[in-house]
Amino acid sequence: MGSSRDRVVGTALVLLAASSWGTWSLWLRPTGLPSEVTTPVLFLAMAIGAWPLALRERTPRWSKRTLLLLLAFGVSDAINVGTFFAAMNVTTVAIAVLTHYAAPVLVALLAPRIDGVHVPHAKLAALLALVGLTIVLQPWRELEGDVVLGATLGLASAFAYASNVFLARRLTEDLGASRTLGLHSVVAALLLLPLAGSRMLDIDAAAIPYLAIGCVGPGLLAGLAFFRALTLIGAARASILAFVEPLVACLVGWLAWDEPLGWSVVVGGALVIAAGVLVVAPRTPDR
Repeated sequence: MGSSRDRVVGTALVLLAASSWGTWSLWLRPTGLPSEVTTPVLFLAMAIGAWPLALRERTPRWSKRTLLLLLAFGVSDAINVGTFFAAMNVTTVAIAVLTHYAAPVLVALLAPRIDGVHVPHAKLAALLALVGLTIVLQPWRELEGDVVLGATLGLASAFAYASNVFLARRLTEDLGASRTLGLHSVVAALLLLPLAGSRMLDIDAAAIPYLAIGCVGPGLLAGLAFFRALTLIGAARASILAFVEPLVACLVGWLAWDEPLGWSVVVGGALVIAAGVLVVAPRTPDR
């Protein structure tokens, strides 16, 4: 995880994945579907799409520990995506995203204990990025919807996201990125399908192209890129670089949905970029 080439490739993969995640609104809003429907559809599509790719990967290293981690990952990611999409449904996008992105701070704090990896300035970078994101989103500007419930759901997704990062890194090393993505998606989909119930029948033909693009792009391809990056640059660096996602989401909101984009994006975005530079600049080996 320490070579300069690994760092460059891993950084590029995270930036691509996070930028893709920032386009979620382009594919989910036009469907008009609730998160209880879109979330299991996303996981089912990723499970199906990852399967042929997994057949081309190296032989997996199976063990009782791997199975338990895979089950835990499926449960954790179901909580992560389900609570995050639900938060966006009950309050402003700003509050939902800001609370969700407490996750990189948690990862930076826990990485030395869980992964045994110390990334110089990781804690400072995570806090700097969180401050930048707060400036970008200005959650105090529009307190719409159920703020307490939305913030609670966002924080729940943050803890689940942090868990995902550590679980995904370990499983990708044992099973490969495609197999990890596909198998944990099966677990997550099975957990979430009962919540959708008969509303799965509400999906009409007009929504299918949007769902398909979302499942392939921000879902399958971005997930594979991020999982691979975790094995190259580690959990702390990857999670902090993923702060690019909300910046792209704000840009998409401005371009596609006529949402305001002012000085806050420039100032806050500069802080987020500075945080990324702190964690990817070449330094002494982490281990």
